[in-house]
Amino acid sequence: MDNLKVRLLGKFEIRLGEHDILDELGNSKKKIALLQYLLVNKNAPFTNFNIFEHLWGDDDSSNPESALKTLVSRLRKDLKPFGLSDIIRTSRGVYQWNYDVYNDIDIYKFEELVTGLMSVTELDSISERDFETALSLYEKDLLPSYDTESWIVPRSMYYHEMFLRTACKYISLLNDNDLYEDVLRVSRKALEIDKFDSRLNLELMNALVQLDMKSEAINHYNYTVQLHYTKLGTSPSEDILEFYKTLIQIDHNSESTLEIVSEDLEREDGDKTAFVCDYSIFKDIYKINMRNLQRLGITAFLGVITLSCTSQNPDESELLLLDKVMNMLKATLKFNLRKGDTISRYSPSQFVVLLPTKNHNTGSIALERVKNAFYKDCSVPGFIFTYKLMPIGYSHPQADGSQYRK
Repeated sequence: MDNLKVRLLGKFEIRLGEHDILDELGNSKKKIALLQYLLVNKNAPFTNFNIFEHLWGDDDSSNPESALKTLVSRLRKDLKPFGLSDIIRTSRGVYQWNYDVYNDIDIYKFEELVTGLMSVTELDSISERDFETALSLYEKDLLPSYDTESWIVPRSMYYHEMFLRTACKYISLLNDNDLYEDVLRVSRKALEIDKFDSRLNLELMNALVQLDMKSEAINHYNYTVQLHYTKLGTSPSEDILEFYKTLIQIDHNSESTLEIVSEDLEREDGDKTAFVCDYSIFKDIYKINMRNLQRLGITAFLGVITLSCTSQNPDESELLLLDKVMNMLKATLKFNLRKGDTISRYSPSQFVVLLPTKNHNTGSIALERVKNAFYKDCSVPGFIFTYKLMPIGYSHPQADGSQYRK
């Protein structure tokens, strides 16, 4: 008889040769849920009451044992034509999947491989094969079409974290052997499972840098930052933001002359607009400006621009629209501020600007100009533009601090 093969990672499938067993169960959600529960909870202690509670939830039943017994009986009857009536056994008074006979199940193959790989310290042909096999088994998370079930969530997280540990362990060993093309391949595969994982994104960008693919690394950095803002509403990790500094470093031969360095620094790119940068770079620019301002005894201005939804409880569509409008606002800021001004996105709904201007009035005029241009060119209803402005560096005491706010 053909071996029974079970897949739980990425999709739920039980195949006996060419036969798709689940097709024979029709639309019976209870039978499918029972099979899933028995398969996933191989090593977890549970009772028949646990099974009933997860399958029937809040449904009232005067005799849950009888309801479960009837379901098992019907399932065994459906499986009997395939010679699988013994697929569910009774052990110590509870129903269990018959692992002694039917043990070709992807999650347990995956778990067994990972357990052995965690002690590997050097790559060889066997460990490399096992890493590749483990990662190929994990096509997607556990039962993704059924992950709204409360009992599936913790098990899905368990295998998800196991996958990430395995991928990172493999990548670390590949890095030790300078196998950066393999690092790139494995990182991309793993990011298909978890595109927000900071470790994987950093490893991918580092591999691109090592392979002299700097522009691709910068593109991936920009993609990662934008992904966090649009999907999570947060900034990426500090490690990713710091990595940007590595990407923008200009490499020169150690014998470069002072003239070469000077020409490179003075070279104009023709861009007459304000400077837009990531917040990690903005912080460095701010610190440098603060030192100069205090040393010279002059003042510049820091502004925070906020784009707010008029709705008290914005829905998902409004939040998605907010990101699009923020990109429009970024363009407005860039082309309506001066070349010496610096702009960065601080949060999903805020920009920070650094204005090396003489006084508060001049800074307010600049931001009012931006505000008017925004409402004129980006007339999207439902959003309000506000800003606050304050001096940094050396400043004289003011009679009314409120004059620095708008």
